[in-house]
Amino acid sequence: MKSKIFLLTSIVIFLGLCLKAQSDLTMYNMRVIPQVMYTNPAMTPPSKVNIGLPLISSNYLNVFNSGFTYKSLIHFDGDSLVVDPDNMLKKLAKRNWMGVHTNIDLLSVGIRVKKNYFSFNATEKIYMRLGYPRDFMQLVWKGNGSFLESGGTADMSGFGVDASHYREYGIGYARDLMEEKLTVGGKVKYLYGMENIQTQKADLTLHTDPENYTLTMNSEFNLNFAGIPVLVTDSTIKGDSTFKTTATDYLFKKPNHGFGIDLGANYKINDKFRVSASVIDLGFIKWKENATNVNIAKSSFKFEGIDIKDFLPSNDTTNKDTTSPWDHLLDSLVGTFNPTIKQQSYSTPLITRFYLAGNYNLSESSDVGLLFHGEIYKGAFRPAVSVSINNRLGKIMSTSVSWSYVNRSVANIGLGVALNLGPLQWYMVMDNILAPFIPYATKNIHVHGGFNLTFGRVKKDRDGDGIFDKDDNCPDVPGLVEYAGCPDTDGDKIPDVNDKCPDVPGVPLFAGCPDTDNDGITDSLDACPEIAGILELEGCPDRDGDKITDAKDKCPDQAGPRTTQGCPDKDNDLVIDSEDLCPDKPGDAEHKGCPDSDADGLYDNEDRCVDEFGPLENFGCPYGDLDKDGVLDRVDRCPDTPGPVENSGCPWGDIDGDGVIDNEDECPKTPGPAENKGCPVLDKAEEEVLKTAFDNLEFESAKAIIKGKSFPSLDSLASLLSRKPEWKLNIAGHTDNVGNRTSNIALSKSRAEAVRNYLKTKGLEDERFKIEYFGPDKPIAPNTTPEGKQKNRRVEMGVIFE
Repeated sequence: MKSKIFLLTSIVIFLGLCLKAQSDLTMYNMRVIPQVMYTNPAMTPPSKVNIGLPLISSNYLNVFNSGFTYKSLIHFDGDSLVVDPDNMLKKLAKRNWMGVHTNIDLLSVGIRVKKNYFSFNATEKIYMRLGYPRDFMQLVWKGNGSFLESGGTADMSGFGVDASHYREYGIGYARDLMEEKLTVGGKVKYLYGMENIQTQKADLTLHTDPENYTLTMNSEFNLNFAGIPVLVTDSTIKGDSTFKTTATDYLFKKPNHGFGIDLGANYKINDKFRVSASVIDLGFIKWKENATNVNIAKSSFKFEGIDIKDFLPSNDTTNKDTTSPWDHLLDSLVGTFNPTIKQQSYSTPLITRFYLAGNYNLSESSDVGLLFHGEIYKGAFRPAVSVSINNRLGKIMSTSVSWSYVNRSVANIGLGVALNLGPLQWYMVMDNILAPFIPYATKNIHVHGGFNLTFGRVKKDRDGDGIFDKDDNCPDVPGLVEYAGCPDTDGDKIPDVNDKCPDVPGVPLFAGCPDTDNDGITDSLDACPEIAGILELEGCPDRDGDKITDAKDKCPDQAGPRTTQGCPDKDNDLVIDSEDLCPDKPGDAEHKGCPDSDADGLYDNEDRCVDEFGPLENFGCPYGDLDKDGVLDRVDRCPDTPGPVENSGCPWGDIDGDGVIDNEDECPKTPGPAENKGCPVLDKAEEEVLKTAFDNLEFESAKAIIKGKSFPSLDSLASLLSRKPEWKLNIAGHTDNVGNRTSNIALSKSRAEAVRNYLKTKGLEDERFKIEYFGPDKPIAPNTTPEGKQKNRRVEMGVIFE
């Protein structure tokens, strides 16, 4: 008896299981099978002509239960049969689905013409899905009292059935692009609908009153069906015993039509990596034949129980009512929910599937793949993930072993096998090979198999590289598919037959020979193979463009002639500018590049009057004493005013009356204390304004444009100068020694002028400013460190008193 109960229960549960969508997770990587195009229309098989044998080329079955397995509910404990509903309920989600999908190819044909692949298929498709909520299973196993602890309400929403039977006629096209690195494909499909039933809405709750156990049912329900032989009236649905149709009408003349498309792409990133993606079954079917809608508006029914007296014999012979109490209850339910039935056409979408995959080649004949699969059903996205190892064992056998996570289950080991026996191909693919052995512990059963005729494959592959001799340009040496069977020993993507340096990776420009520094000069002709250079210098660099290689150029960042080993020499006197004290006049090296312009025996770097002949003892200047004070003009600090020799020819005086004689007074026209050499002393606030303006002054990199954040401190300086009309401002620009000296001097001048111009915009006169620019000539820190260079890039500002 126990065995009979176990067998009966097993049959019921398994039939429930046999009630997810077409996934083909393992099939996706079986590239030699023509039916792989059902998962991605860009995945073209290697044969030129492929014919699917009618009814046996592609038989597909997929059954699933997303909620629980048989083992979750029933198991043996020793010799005892244990029914464990609590364990089963733990495995359920709030909404659960069980279903079955089956496809049978009536005919499929594929033909390759050069880079194009054309295909056609006619496929019979049937799918059915049954939705059930967790609370329904709890109600069945534990009763409505089990919901009292959680408020008494059982949510039965989610009940529903979705089933279709239709035929697909598909025309596909795929093409190789980008030198066969990219393949794109698509399929347009006409859909011929036969039967459909679809629950559009099923909202149902059952509430149990904790006090008196009154049951309150709230319901809203909507169901469509079409193609089913029924007779519809205004109030009910009855079986139509008079329904008649011919086989031709059934198979070809139903008015239910639809359309769909498949799209896919396959891209080879390099010799190792390949990515692919597809979207399958974008489309719909419009149902018209016997299209019927059953609708129950939002309603509520309260059941307070049935009086036991209604079931007992009665002595009251006057009561002629023989109606069963159950009939009364049924009448009440129908009267409350009052279904409305009408005929109207409707549309159903296809269950759209997505594939996204990446494959990595382990060798010429094997790869590993990662596949993400998803489907859109009832507005929800349902994902699955698969990892596979795929092998091509010569020309006869291909295999794929996969592991998948699908239907909230990890117990899915897949296996695919394809055998090519001449033109006959047999294949079998399963996403879960454990299902036949442990059906009581699986949620997913998937089988896809059949026979094909394939033509156009070469029978010989002498070098065993997986490329038939017919298509192999190097049939005696193992090679790569992308090079028509020829090897690429150094892996530089240039086959050895075209590679002048087959053992060293190179570039196409030099027929496979290397160009390490990518300067367009092959290493064998490059005197500097690891540093990019120019052709006229045998591949060596020349940063300053003076046609002297950097290695032989003493000044590689400044253009110069060969006579000075690449260093600049503006006056062509063979003394480089950085060492020439007179860089604009030709001289001799002994006197640091300076000439004797006035031929007085003193070279210009020592001659105080370079353009006037003068005696050596007068530093090359002619004698003169304009003010006749006995002090030669060249040493007379006041050549127009007589003064004592001890005062350097200047008279004693104190113009500003500050007690400091003029010749010792650095500010002779402005009073100031003697300790400050006769110049006024700035107070701390004034010093702070000058310091802040100096500290905050910043320019755009390598430009004479003042940054906006410097303006506030410059505005404060302008305000101070406006209050001190007797002050003048000395503005001196400086740079570091990086780059051309002439450019640096120009930059230091432009920056000093930029400060003056900004202050002039604040109403200060031009004559109140003195501009100086020294470029790199007056560093305040060594130019050997970044910090030192930063200090040398400055604009100094100081007050000038007359």
